[in-house]
Amino acid sequence: MIIHLVWVWAGTILLVGGCLWALWRGEAAERWGGGILLVAFGLTIVAQILQPKQVYDGIGIIMVDVAELIVLIILSLWSRRIWTLFMAAFQLNTIISHFAVHLSSHVDMYTQITAVGLWGGYAVSLALIAGMWNLERQRCKTRP
Repeated sequence: MIIHLVWVWAGTILLVGGCLWALWRGEAAERWGGGILLVAFGLTIVAQILQPKQVYDGIGIIMVDVAELIVLIILSLWSRRIWTLFMAAFQLNTIISHFAVHLSSHVDMYTQITAVGLWGGYAVSLALIAGMWNLERQRCKTRP
């Protein structure tokens, strides 16, 4: 129970903190990335509230993740930055993880939840934070 609580809240703090940092100090690509993640996070919460209680992985959550992937691919093509490519790749892993339970009998619901949280939460957030870290390093190099 405690591990689950730490897993969820640490991921939420990482995501929101990274997005706020990107919106505050980022350039256009970082701000778009942070905005995309925050909007997708909010829409995922709405989709979870609207889906039936006995369903973990409803079509609404999958639709939000697919839309996020499409927008992240567009961001990656527009910005031409490596961290955006990683964000899109991690988001693709998230979508594949949604269907892991149906593709293999060895994958249970808890494995799927962990994979979706890892790829769609931690990995995507860390890719944005890596982009911000790189931007801040570049700023430090150009300062006199």
